[in-house]
Amino acid sequence: MSGKKSWILFIASCLATVLAGWWAMRLVQTSECVHFNVNFPTQGNEKVLSREELGGPWTRLPAEKWTGYPPGGHMVWGREGEVRVDIGRQGFLKRILQPWDVTIGTHWLRNVGVAPRKIGLELDMCGMPVAWDTFEREWDKNRHASTREIPPGKTFNMDWHFRIPVERRNRNQVCQGGLKIFDAGTDRLLTFLPITLLNSRVQPSTSGAVN
Repeated sequence: MSGKKSWILFIASCLATVLAGWWAMRLVQTSECVHFNVNFPTQGNEKVLSREELGGPWTRLPAEKWTGYPPGGHMVWGREGEVRVDIGRQGFLKRILQPWDVTIGTHWLRNVGVAPRKIGLELDMCGMPVAWDTFEREWDKNRHASTREIPPGKTFNMDWHFRIPVERRNRNQVCQGGLKIFDAGTDRLLTFLPITLLNSRVQPSTSGAVN
């Protein structure tokens, strides 16, 4: 094979790899096994770490644009303040085999406060039954609460699995729910992260009620 053809094949292979990776990332972020970031505490007058103490991308944000830690989101460290999952953008196999089974989760449920804290979690997806899954050992599955203190700057993880019922499948906005993080000792709300479940294959005019 000539050198010119080899270079063409090499460049085409690299381009295909990049495009495949980009498409896979888009699916992971918006439609299939969606993972996101969560920050706590972000409500009330809780003391939090400074950007310099926490580190990461926050330190590169200009001071005039800094308004405090957001609840979370898809981007690094959850800058959007919300999570949006679009089942209408699923890949071909997912759409054929498991179109109504949804998995969302976070491996970056991060304590941005100054004190270690045990947390409780509450996920409301419009009353849909939710299965919980984690590889954390210090987890009370009955109370949905951590049994260890999460140090400042450190993280916890959790995945959730649920199935969209028939009556919600033909809606553009399938569900407007959210994740609550609260203090496991006092039940004080620390963060609320809105989670919206969409189906872009359905036109908004035929979406019906949200809740």
